Amino acid sequence: MALGTEQMLLAAAPPAPPKVFLQLDIGRDKQIISLDDLKKQLPSATVKVFNPSYRRKLVYRGFWMEDILRATHFPTGKGSQIVFICRDGYTAFLSNDWIKKHKWLLAYGEASGPWTPLIQGSQIISPGPWYLVGSKKESFGDFPWPYAVVAIKSVSNW
Repeated sequence: MALGTEQMLLAAAPPAPPKVFLQLDIGRDKQIISLDDLKKQLPSATVKVFNPSYRRKLVYRGFWMEDILRATHFPTGKGSQIVFICRDGYTAFLSNDWIKKHKWLLAYGEASGPWTPLIQGSQIISPGPWYLVGSKKESFGDFPWPYAVVAIKSVSNW
């Protein structure tokens, strides 16, 4: 039995990309929000910046951290910190003062297409699903950009 053109196109279609989610922990409240939901709530932004890990400029798409914090009602008072939890268990703490010092983009991808793989030890990994990127390369020296972020947590009076 021969396949028709429509059936061949459907058979050749690539699988749908996996859904991207972000876990938000604010005190005792936990929320999981999808990339699609964030796109409905917040304007996407693009930043072109020199990435010291790759030693070249890349263009990232994402949401400004200030917008995410405001939209999700993250505590931003004195003494509160934001913890970025990465897929491998690495955690990075960023105070609200540092959020204000540099403009940070929580990137969900690169403008050119799929994530550029990163070398981590002897492994090649994806920096997604989320990558916290500074809008200026100097921010990397102040706070190395956490990648493979899966959750953001609020911690008060750390």
